[in-house]
Amino acid sequence: MTDYPLLPQRIPRSIKFVGLVGLIMFILLQIVPIFVSPSDSGSSESSSVLTREEATTKAVAFAKSRFNEPISQTHTVHQSDSMLYGYLSKEQKLDSYGKTYDSKFPTDTFQTEISMKSGTLFVQVHMESGQVTGWTYLPAYTETKTKNNYMSDWSRLMAARQAAVTASGFRLSDLKDSTVSGNVVTLRPKGYTIGDAALTVKVTVDWPATAAKPIIFNYEPKFNAPVSYTSYVQEQKELASTLSLYGSMLMNALLFLLAIITAIRIRKIALFRRGLVLCLLFLGFYIANNYNMADGIRATLGIRANTEALTAGGVFISNIVTVLMGLAIWFSLVTGDGLWRRIGKPLWLRYGEPGYGRHVWSSMKISYPLAFALLGAQTILLLGLDRSIGSWSTTSVDSSPYNMALPLLFPLLAWCAAISEEALYRLFGIALFERLFRRRFLGCLMPTVIWALGHVSYPVFPAYSRLIELTIVGLLFCWIFIRFGFITAVFTHAILDTVLMSFDLLMMGSAMNVIAAVVYLVLPVAVAWVLMKVAGRREAVG
Repeated sequence: MTDYPLLPQRIPRSIKFVGLVGLIMFILLQIVPIFVSPSDSGSSESSSVLTREEATTKAVAFAKSRFNEPISQTHTVHQSDSMLYGYLSKEQKLDSYGKTYDSKFPTDTFQTEISMKSGTLFVQVHMESGQVTGWTYLPAYTETKTKNNYMSDWSRLMAARQAAVTASGFRLSDLKDSTVSGNVVTLRPKGYTIGDAALTVKVTVDWPATAAKPIIFNYEPKFNAPVSYTSYVQEQKELASTLSLYGSMLMNALLFLLAIITAIRIRKIALFRRGLVLCLLFLGFYIANNYNMADGIRATLGIRANTEALTAGGVFISNIVTVLMGLAIWFSLVTGDGLWRRIGKPLWLRYGEPGYGRHVWSSMKISYPLAFALLGAQTILLLGLDRSIGSWSTTSVDSSPYNMALPLLFPLLAWCAAISEEALYRLFGIALFERLFRRRFLGCLMPTVIWALGHVSYPVFPAYSRLIELTIVGLLFCWIFIRFGFITAVFTHAILDTVLMSFDLLMMGSAMNVIAAVVYLVLPVAVAWVLMKVAGRREAVG
């Protein structure tokens, strides 16, 4: 006789209570501080962010004022100084920086790439005020070497100082500390410091023979985090890369291989059409988001030539990896379900089995308080890590909502994460490792650690902080999976991630994003209701 996961018809009061407490803690400790504290950007000029189209207009106007030639193409992305932002976050100086320096030297900008016949111009535009804060001009490659008029170091220095006065509002008396190396002038404005970070302004000055006067090819004001911080972050990134490679990527490949081998071994009881719908949903949502987040790839390339071709290559590789992930998920669903049914404990009911519709509906209902409880637990963990080991986070342009073609598609990734991670690390992973170690706890711990190691490369420091956080959260997911089944685990995971991702949409504003966020938050209800009705009709007919 099979042992299906028993779901209560009514949500137990204890789970309701824990869910309510978790939701309150999440709101009070993570949401409320965003609204009662000054903005990270700290700009007092405006609280609204420009659209990318508005930023492009500002950049084009600047380009036309500097270069008297036609513009063939423009492209705008969100750019961020992750190193500086992380330092300010660690030292708790984001608010101070925002009030003092952000209006002229923002940590985050819109970067517009402007293509012209003579070359490519990258313009940094303040995300709120629209002020041009920096630029870089890359001349087009020609076989003929460009000739420049002679410029003395003094002439370059004077041109650079004047550019700094005009672009950033410095006083000449602030710019006495300077050096000239080749065509690059480095200015160190007096008094512009925050903590151990100091401002430098790098200005590239040349006088092409075809130009009537010297041209500022590059103007880059930048607060440089101290060497002690940058060295530490680099060490942590190397550690994260090592942990991610050996602890996650190689182990995931091994799990994929084991899933295939096990599927072949249990082929007599495995149902190979199992999970095809979930797998196709994952592939559709993920590939759509690969294209949606292409500008995130483009932003990580920084200022360089051939960004469009490199971005296309990055999306292509991402799609190949996504297809491989889809295959791994399919085999994990087939094998995981087969292994649990083999021991008489099917934790994933099949469509068409008695009570399937009611099971899905009950899973959805209990998943909301469970997700809220996990949000509260995660909040406590983050607060504890902050207080104990001083963890902090920084920006990441590859996943920035401002770098998405359609930000309202972003929460679809919540379902991708729920389907893939619950399939690989819970449905298959626990069954596999419990069989190997003959211990339920080790069977849960091993795939959970592999799952957690896949997140250590996120911009959170120290790198091991995410390992600690997600190992604990992952074990809670394991309990949900074992106690309430695979469908409940997927719903809970999807709801948790949807809350976090939908909040990003709400913060971006616009009626469309707000409506989309609300729709995503109630989407699990709609999905469960449809499945319950369809399954119910099938049972009635059958």
